[in-house]
Amino acid sequence: MIGIVVVSHGLLSEQLVAAASLILGEAKAIKAVTFMARESLDDLRRKTTEATNEFVEDGCIIFTDIMGGSATNVSIEIMKSRNDVFVVTGVNLPMLLDALNSRENLSLKELAAQASNSGVRSIINLKEFFEKRAAKRV
Repeated sequence: MIGIVVVSHGLLSEQLVAAASLILGEAKAIKAVTFMARESLDDLRRKTTEATNEFVEDGCIIFTDIMGGSATNVSIEIMKSRNDVFVVTGVNLPMLLDALNSRENLSLKELAAQASNSGVRSIINLKEFFEKRAAKRV
């Protein structure tokens, strides 16, 4: 099974994993890695490497919180050293749910692309959405 590692500043990764578990039930092969204020980049690198090393057989996707942040930069280092790791940044709950639901049916590369697309599609300006919808009814 493709592993999922969520890496973030603060507790965001743990909370996303908890929210996904609330919605889908307890998931297997998922890890949350936090990066707290008093930790070093070496601490983050060690924790992220340990988490991804659990998924060497089927590979994993690392979801990170923000492009250019420490979580993403460390994850990119790991991705560059391994062919079985993909990194998708800008993690949100819909992309995480989609990845958890689809990972048994897709390749690692396909899953990373689908999760990324799912995350983008889930971002909707509802004011604009409802205005366009109302205009179509007229």
